[in-house]
Amino acid sequence: MAQAGTAKKHLMLGNGFSVALFPQIFNYTTLTENIESERINSLFDAIETHDFEFVMRRLLEAEDIVRHYDSSEKVTDEIDSDIEELKRTLIHVITKSHPPKPSEITEEQYLSCRSFLKNFENGNTYTFNYDLLLYWVLMHFKDQGELALPCDDGFRYPYSDEYVPDGERDTSLHWEIGRERGQSTYYLHGAMHIFSNGSDIEKLSYANLGVPLADQVKKAIDQDRFPVFISEGTTEHKLTRIKKNGYLSRTFSSLKSITGSLFIFGHSIRDEDDHVFDFINQNNSKLMIFISLYGHPDDPHNKIIIHKVKGWRAKYSNKVFEFYDSSSIDVWGSQKITP
Repeated sequence: MAQAGTAKKHLMLGNGFSVALFPQIFNYTTLTENIESERINSLFDAIETHDFEFVMRRLLEAEDIVRHYDSSEKVTDEIDSDIEELKRTLIHVITKSHPPKPSEITEEQYLSCRSFLKNFENGNTYTFNYDLLLYWVLMHFKDQGELALPCDDGFRYPYSDEYVPDGERDTSLHWEIGRERGQSTYYLHGAMHIFSNGSDIEKLSYANLGVPLADQVKKAIDQDRFPVFISEGTTEHKLTRIKKNGYLSRTFSSLKSITGSLFIFGHSIRDEDDHVFDFINQNNSKLMIFISLYGHPDDPHNKIIIHKVKGWRAKYSNKVFEFYDSSSIDVWGSQKITP
């Protein structure tokens, strides 16, 4: 990180952040093992993959093609129904397999992750992850004085209740345009604990109810309430969904104003997230970007990342793109959890 100098350092987390702690949980193979829908299971078998986003992309592509031939729209409607069921299935399996309580993380692991996040305390933290691990770490130190980390996610008590006595106010936390100033933590594609009814955006909180967040999420889904959760397969469809949600669009827009350096950790730089990386590259001409590689540079997954960044360097020749070894950063400490 010394190469980044003294300028602001921002962090962007991919799934590798969560996999590093719970390798048997936060991977597509484990998620698909928890699918209960026979129809969705048959889709994964037919396409021969464990990748939710890949299946979603194939369904969306099939829908676009079939629409030209299916004048009755019967097949198109069936595909559209499968797309919606796949979204619900993804939410269900993640909440089903998600660690139930913050106590699943040891104090040593909390402290190790805090040391990692401390490097970015003067910048913003962005995450692609839907899970609660980052939230748990930030909340774990929230009331511990000097150990506290910046963790403003923009959610506040409703404006109308700001000066209402505690016993009378709406205890839920809401995100409202114009009141998010100071926000420094952003969930790029939504998260398990963020819900929307179309206009109002609310955050579930353990502090308000005393019920574990994972349990609150499961209860909400059972009541047909679903998190703000971008699960579309293609970058174009993701961007379309983002533009329709006030919280996500503001989160996305905030990327153009960051300066200094951005450290991308645990992300495979998949094409499905080009909407994020293209936006950053086009709007932050002087931002230095550091990309993590896990394992040997010649490993197939790293070759894909290196090839992608080679294209960035050619297109944005005035920018700095550098790689770093993710294993050189022990985010969660030497003790790993293997459920």
